[in-house]
Amino acid sequence: MPAAALSTLAIGCLILLVRLLTSYLRLWNIPGPFAAKFTDLWRCRSQNTPGHASRLVTLHQKYGKLVRLGPNHISTSDPASIPIVYSTKPTWLKGPSYYGAIPVSNNRAVPTIIGMNEAQHTAVRKSVGRAFTTSTLLDYEDSIEATCKRLIEALAGRAEVDIGEWLQYFAMDMLIQIAFSDSLGMLAEGKDIDGTLAAVMARFDHWGHWGAVPSIDYMWNKSRLATALRGVSDSPLARVALEKLEARKKTTDKFVYKDLCSKFLEGQSKYPELVRQDEILGIIMSTIGAGADTTAGTLTYTLYLLSKHPGAKKKLQQEIEENLAAGKLSLQPKWAEVHRMPYLDAVLKESMRLFPVASWGLDRVVPPSGATIAGVFIPGGTIVGCQIDAIHLDAEVYGTDATAFRPERWTEASEEHRRYMDRSFLAFSAGKRTCTGVHIAWLEMKKTLPLLMISFDVSETRSSSCLERLPK
Repeated sequence: MPAAALSTLAIGCLILLVRLLTSYLRLWNIPGPFAAKFTDLWRCRSQNTPGHASRLVTLHQKYGKLVRLGPNHISTSDPASIPIVYSTKPTWLKGPSYYGAIPVSNNRAVPTIIGMNEAQHTAVRKSVGRAFTTSTLLDYEDSIEATCKRLIEALAGRAEVDIGEWLQYFAMDMLIQIAFSDSLGMLAEGKDIDGTLAAVMARFDHWGHWGAVPSIDYMWNKSRLATALRGVSDSPLARVALEKLEARKKTTDKFVYKDLCSKFLEGQSKYPELVRQDEILGIIMSTIGAGADTTAGTLTYTLYLLSKHPGAKKKLQQEIEENLAAGKLSLQPKWAEVHRMPYLDAVLKESMRLFPVASWGLDRVVPPSGATIAGVFIPGGTIVGCQIDAIHLDAEVYGTDATAFRPERWTEASEEHRRYMDRSFLAFSAGKRTCTGVHIAWLEMKKTLPLLMISFDVSETRSSSCLERLPK
């Protein structure tokens, strides 16, 4: 080999070695897997193999409150770090892993709420935030009840069902009803329509698959060159959202509706300089996509846990029956009734504590001045995420039986300790970027679970849950 080539190779190797050494030394005092100190490929591989969440919990049990998951990436299991990492003053920027949640529409990446930058998110909250407040919840109650009725009718005619699958149909139909006063007809057909549900699930799978390597995700999947060369087309979710948005814009009475789309367009008309077409499309896709997966998943896990814990099921049934007998609960539960049922609230929280839908860290970027987390100074620019599963299993917060499903921990705790548990509860994230649709999610779940318990008996069959129609 010529001397010039050898010199070039040697210089290249030296540069690589210096970069690896610099990367290692930057967070040298944070323990973690050896490979993760040098490359993000360890985290990428972990996220793409079964058991990622439990693997992170084990790492925290082994190394402590801070674990290094990449050259510039730290996971924390310290509940005290939540108000720091998800601070509002200053607001820590979202980490690059969120880029994996951004879908493609018309050969370009469209920022959904979860993937928007701070400027976009602030503009959206200012213009359309009213659509998600507690004061507007009752605007969506009729839509939810209409979809609940279709769910009960669909389930009642079947001797055996995959309840998780049907709750996904239900959640998709319900969100389309809330968003557009319409339905995709999944409950009526008993199947996915035009691949919309599959697209929702694929979006979350894509996020988990590429979240550790967002730069590669952009170059390979979402850049203009990639979409042109590989022919990346709109997902069915993007098509549905765009079609219904354009149809609503053409109606003369678009502001007569009380659905989300009407509120979005009303906000856009008030702040046209803040919210463009892409932002509206992104909000709608977020509402349909994120909401369907989270509510259906939580309801499915909850039914499973109740079938496995007959004592908790009996206690929830007792609360429902007592409220029915006292005239405090309708056969078609109302929000004004269910949001005052403490054990129902405890059951759902306990389910989300043990089975959070997002099992990876909610990444944020440490401000330039740096920050102290779990007693260790972390330099600015470091990516830090609170590991949800590990925090939700913290014995100091949730008790020495934190691994067990015990809804009573929420009702028996003192008011002060219950606030502590709530502050450590990350099912809907925390801080400024708390899930925008959190109030709608609670509305859906707290109305639907009692309705299912009123209409069916939950029992355990082959380690899953099934519903048996109750006599009327």
